[in-house]
Amino acid sequence: MQVYWSIELRRLVGGVMVAVIFGFITGYWWAAFLVTALGYVAWLLYKLRQLQLWLVHDFKPDELPDSDGVWEQVVTLINRSRQKSIKRKQKQEEILQRLNNIISALPDAVILFDDDHVIQWSNSTALALMGINGKTDVGQRIDNLLRAPEIAQALTGMDTEEEIQFISPRNAQATLQARILPVERGLWLLNVRDISQRIQLQHTRKAFIANASHELRTPLTVVSGYLELMQEDPEVPAHLVMAIQQSREQTLRMQQIISDMLTLSKLETMERAQIPLRVVDVPEMLKNTSQALTDTLAAQSHTLETHIDAELMIMGVEGELTSAITNLIDNAIKHTPAGTHVIVRWERLNQDYAALTVTDNGPGIPNEHIVHLTERFYRVDTGRSRERGGTGLGLSIVKHVIQNHQGYLSIKSRPGETTFQASFPLIKETKEAEILVNT
Repeated sequence: MQVYWSIELRRLVGGVMVAVIFGFITGYWWAAFLVTALGYVAWLLYKLRQLQLWLVHDFKPDELPDSDGVWEQVVTLINRSRQKSIKRKQKQEEILQRLNNIISALPDAVILFDDDHVIQWSNSTALALMGINGKTDVGQRIDNLLRAPEIAQALTGMDTEEEIQFISPRNAQATLQARILPVERGLWLLNVRDISQRIQLQHTRKAFIANASHELRTPLTVVSGYLELMQEDPEVPAHLVMAIQQSREQTLRMQQIISDMLTLSKLETMERAQIPLRVVDVPEMLKNTSQALTDTLAAQSHTLETHIDAELMIMGVEGELTSAITNLIDNAIKHTPAGTHVIVRWERLNQDYAALTVTDNGPGIPNEHIVHLTERFYRVDTGRSRERGGTGLGLSIVKHVIQNHQGYLSIKSRPGETTFQASFPLIKETKEAEILVNT
């Protein structure tokens, strides 16, 4: 920097010396200094004009100002800054292109739109799934291109938690699932994926379970009937009595497994909107269930205590709620040792929820098992569960019933106390159900 300024100072000193010589010769000192100053200003204006032309014409190399001193430094710094800016721009363009390629390669369709539902960008999958072209449809309203009522309703409410299912406008056999996500203020993202295979798999699984259950039920019923006759026949040899009894117990257990699998399959695949909700008399249901279990499973081994709010009822599906209640209480009895005390409570949890709480004073459940309890066929103690006739599907059924009623399940356990609490909304809510597991 000192070099550039020294050149400029020498230029100024030279101009002053010329003015002094000219003034000394002519005697017109003011004129000499004025002419010298005007010449210096004219030279600066000329260099400024060169710099302006260079900047205006996008830094053409043939118009690069040729100078020294401060002007050379100014030009050098501008050119260096420009080169850095070009490199940054190229890098940003590479990153943007890479991001576009990544998003375009995603199996999900991605559409960006603003608050007015006008499309800003979309990837190639959006064209394949919904016919929205990222090149020609930018600037169009998304609800003008997607005529599905489900999409129009979702765009009106802008619920970021809701998952929308609709039929593809390009393929009537394809089922799509969409979700609206906020990107930034005034900008939204519609994420759409093809779930046709998943839907088909659900139908296939449901059909398989139904067909397998139908094919197994008849022979199991026949086998169970013959075993019952043999068990009651006094002429059966004594050494076969135990074998026949165990065979019949296992047959009954297989029938229960088939029944539970059918129940679980229906809970997972049925359309909730087609099931009418009615006021369910849960207190009466609990009274009958508790009495039935007391007379059978817990007759000689467990004590059952109930605290029921006789006025507290909810909206729901009676058959599903009966299954959940029976499984929760049955679970507390079957998987605890003799002498266990089970307490069943039905009460208002808060202003929005009613809670069914089943507590036992058994040995408790280790923490590492709690998060898996609602999985199919999961057992904490495999031998004991099978001995007591458990199918491993009871808590899975409970979980799906609670989900279908927009409730949540809480499980807490420590040595000497285990609590299952199923909470149901007193007024049906629209939020997605959840399963809470507390250790």
